[in-house]
Amino acid sequence: MDYKEFERLLKVCRIRLSENETEEMKKEIDEILAYFDKIDNIKCEEDPAYQPIDLPEQLREDVTEQFNDIDAILANTKTYRFYVVGPKI
Repeated sequence: MDYKEFERLLKVCRIRLSENETEEMKKEIDEILAYFDKIDNIKCEEDPAYQPIDLPEQLREDVTEQFNDIDAILANTKTYRFYVVGPKI
């Protein structure tokens, strides 16, 4: 990564670093990118094994149930004008 591209990255991320921090961060990012280049250059002759052990799918059957007791659903929740109030983020 050239220095101009790195400066743009810092600006986009809204990060301000001292000169020492900038040099250290650029060095670390260059090392990470070099590692990804090594990974990209690995030659795989076979398909990658996502699951080394062949497991059968054990999916449950979806069953719908009718539940009409709305007061029971809202009994343990905070509500405001029939809307459920979630936590503040």
